[in-house]
This record gives sequence, structure tokens and C-alpha cells, in this order.
Amino acid sequence: MQSGATRVAALFAVVMLAAAVVHTPRAYAREERAIDPCQALNRGESRYGPGGARHVVFAIAAQYGTTEVTVTECVRKGRFWRTVLTTPGHVGRNGYAEPGAKREGDGKSPTGSFSLTEAFGEGDPGTRLPYRTLQESGDCWGSTIGDERYNRYYRGACQPADENLSQIMKDGPYRQAVVINYNRPPDSPVVQGNGSAIFMHVGAGQTAGCVSMARAELESVMRTLHPRDRIIMGTRQAVFRS
Repeated sequence: MQSGATRVAALFAVVMLAAAVVHTPRAYAREERAIDPCQALNRGESRYGPGGARHVVFAIAAQYGTTEVTVTECVRKGRFWRTVLTTPGHVGRNGYAEPGAKREGDGKSPTGSFSLTEAFGEGDPGTRLPYRTLQESGDCWGSTIGDERYNRYYRGACQPADENLSQIMKDGPYRQAVVINYNRPPDSPVVQGNGSAIFMHVGAGQTAGCVSMARAELESVMRTLHPRDRIIMGTRQAVFRS
């Protein structure tokens, strides 16, 4: 026969178990609730506006330090945005930097909203963006801090710290790429050391700071883009208000 104290302890255990069953799934649902980026634009829940873009590409990570992202392309139809593509992707090996904190060589991708005004690779897939077909050699992107070509394209002999676009094209990632205008005109002046060579490019894994995705999906996005379209990138917390 149970004592009074034993019965009270048993009753308390039952109450606590019931509370866990009732409340834990609700808390989990709040934490893991999927966010539709295009509907977030419709509801004004994005911290970053689309500006004059007709297409907005989102690259959203669950949290800081995560390299996996969901890439979603939204198109404006009249007053509303709708989804035209969703695909997995990756960002920097150290995930996203907090807004304004991206620095050269940190292995992080920048957070924010950036215009997409040009593309490059081994051949134009049919994009409306100005497209540069890379040559067998001599295509470079400046990443040397202090050099006047920092975060700019140039032709010649690539410096050791700069990106050899021609070689990286041969290796695979830059067979197709779109320039993300982080730390460069027309979005902002170039600030030495704040990060360079941020692109959307072909890939199936983490990057040095770019956004990578499968080639077929990237080319699908490229064929829809116009100058002044944008990418909004970061963690769910950094990009969305709810």
C-alpha cells in the first residue's frame, strides 16, 4: 500500500509527463516553423526590401554556423510575389557573418540584400544579365587587400591572393556564376578588407563565402534574371521579422 508521500510523488510525475506531451510539440513547431520567403515578402516580413527587382533570390540558413541553405527564387506578378524555384544550396564554410561583420578570409558569407548585375562562365546560358565568357587564362578577380583592383574583375596575371577565374572555371565552380554586389558598386563603395569575390556559382558543398547550388538550378535562375534583380541572404533570424 502506497504512503501519502508516495502517492503525491506519483501524481506529480504524471502531471509533469502530461505537460511535456502537451507543450513540447508546440514549442518545437514554433522553433521549426517553415518560412515561405515569397509569402514573407507579400506580408512585409522581410527585413530587406526588394527595391526595383522583379526577381528576388533568397539563400536562407537555419542559424549561424550552418553551411546548408535553402535557395528560393520569387517573381513579382502584379502586386504579389510567388515562388518559381526552391533548391538546396551551400554558403561559406563558417556559415553566415552577422550583418556588417563579413571580412576577407573569414570563410563566411555576407548577410544582406545585394543587387545582381552581371554574370560569367564558360558560355551564356541565356541570361539577360551582361555576361562575360571566361578565357582559357587571364581572367582574375582581385582579393589582395590594398590593391586598387580589390573586389574587381581584371585581365592579366592573377596575383597569388586573387581569384584565378579561368582556372576555377576549369575546376568546375565557375562554369557558371553570377556576381553578388557585396562590398562593390552599384550597391556600395569598395572597402578594403571587407570581403571580395562573392558569387552565386556551381557547386555541391560549402564555399569560401559564396552561394553554391547545382548547375541546372543555377542556370534556371540565370535565365530569369534581369539587371537590378537581387539576392537576400542570411539566417532566418537575420532576414525575417517573424
